[in-house]
Amino acid sequence: MKTKFVTRNFLRRFTAMMGTIRLPDMNSKIFFLLISLLGFALVYNLYLVWKQSTGVHIRCDCGSEVTTDERVAKYLNNLMDEIDFTTNRTAQESILATHPSLAIDFLTQQERRGWRCSNTPGIFSIKHRNSIWQEADIAGHTFLLYGAYYDDRDRRGPLVRILGMVQTTWPPTPTCHMWYKNDVMPTATRAINIEYVHWQERLEGHWLPYIVTCRAINNRKDVPQVVSLVGDACSPSTNALRIHHKTLSPKKDVALCHKFFFNPAMDFSKRLVEWIENLRAWGIDHLTVYHVSVHPNVEKVMHHYQKSGFLSIYPWANPGSQAQLPHLYRLLFDTQRYTLFTNENIPYTDCLLRSIGTHRFVGVWDIDEFIFPVSHASLPEMLDAAKATASGQGLQPTSYLARCTYYFDDKAEEATAELPEYLHMLRHVVRTVKYSPPRSHTKAFHDTSLALGLHAHFALLNLDGPVDRDHQLYNLYPGDEAHLAHYRHHCQGENQTECQEVYRPFLVRDTTIWRYKEHVAANTKDVLQKLQLIPL
Repeated sequence: MKTKFVTRNFLRRFTAMMGTIRLPDMNSKIFFLLISLLGFALVYNLYLVWKQSTGVHIRCDCGSEVTTDERVAKYLNNLMDEIDFTTNRTAQESILATHPSLAIDFLTQQERRGWRCSNTPGIFSIKHRNSIWQEADIAGHTFLLYGAYYDDRDRRGPLVRILGMVQTTWPPTPTCHMWYKNDVMPTATRAINIEYVHWQERLEGHWLPYIVTCRAINNRKDVPQVVSLVGDACSPSTNALRIHHKTLSPKKDVALCHKFFFNPAMDFSKRLVEWIENLRAWGIDHLTVYHVSVHPNVEKVMHHYQKSGFLSIYPWANPGSQAQLPHLYRLLFDTQRYTLFTNENIPYTDCLLRSIGTHRFVGVWDIDEFIFPVSHASLPEMLDAAKATASGQGLQPTSYLARCTYYFDDKAEEATAELPEYLHMLRHVVRTVKYSPPRSHTKAFHDTSLALGLHAHFALLNLDGPVDRDHQLYNLYPGDEAHLAHYRHHCQGENQTECQEVYRPFLVRDTTIWRYKEHVAANTKDVLQKLQLIPL
């Protein structure tokens, strides 16, 4: 290893230097040797701290032992095994299923042992914030941590990525504590990188999204189970994140990510069912959404598809002191656009990093949007063809971008028995002739072998760093590859002059969505009737 090589050279030079010094007597020689050894130990430790940024791992000593609190030991098992009869899960299983990252199995294991090391957290060592975030104090800055992920895509060795937010423009570098299976003490390694996941400038005083990257131990066959961020190696931790690592062989084709659902007053349940049935018909394998608060009918739909295995639901809460009341979310995000565009990069990137071992592509768009392939029967077929085209041009795109065309709300087909009123998408087959310019109001698919950090429109980071927007973004040609259908009352943006002059006057009938019309209509009707959202 490079570290051992450099250390051996340092020792040779240090020994040679010591050999040139003449001392008057044996006692002086012994004294000087002891001082020299102490000096070397200090220099070597400083060297290790400096070299940690390149992946040196330090096995922590246990330190003092912390005995499990008497009442925790008495009640832990019964309370964690208590059954929630609404879900038929134990309390511990419910935490595991509903919290995005808390390493509850690991924490209860520490307490059940009866003792833990002082640098290994227990259940009540964790500092929670707004139900889903865990805190780390790094050099006087509070990191709010959302999730952790194992990433074996780096040719130099496996990595652990930690996704979180920090209220500063240039956060200090933390240290990772990692626990492998059955570890009592952590292994410490200093983070090798902190990357900003945003397309807007860094503004001091805002919670900003970052990916912290630490190197896992390269020569181990197993995967670390838990990670914490700390300020100094082997110091106590106030967070414990389970490391997400799921793989499928072969991988599935396409997963879709949607940001948080946050409006309890809006019943979009029928639109949601039709949208999901179109996703399934066109080749999307899985959907992930983030949940704040929704209308009861929307809740019904979400739980239906969750039970079927098609939908994953993760909780969302805003970071720090941002508004948490459900009815304030829409006002917050509609007026504080910097905050919206900052926060949403966390669920987009979380969804991507959860999917790198299970899907070849990840897409990002909203329920009023849909990317339709023009010349292919499915989205996976279209993406494979686009990837082959790009490869033939010597390109390896991180993201494949679809340009936007509008399907205005007031241009719907008349409702009929075949196309009932609730089939909003299927009844909209008139769109604008004009498409948005490349990279403007686009939505995209991302290659999971390359992408690292996302925002709503394309990847911001890949494995090599910031995405090269001129060479690593592939613009799908709307004529024969794909376009983004945007179902809206009007065009995007505050100024509607261009919309009225250039988009609205020029329309064309486009029935691409009808390729699976009968299938989608029948499935949508079945689900809505089953959930009692329309009459039998």
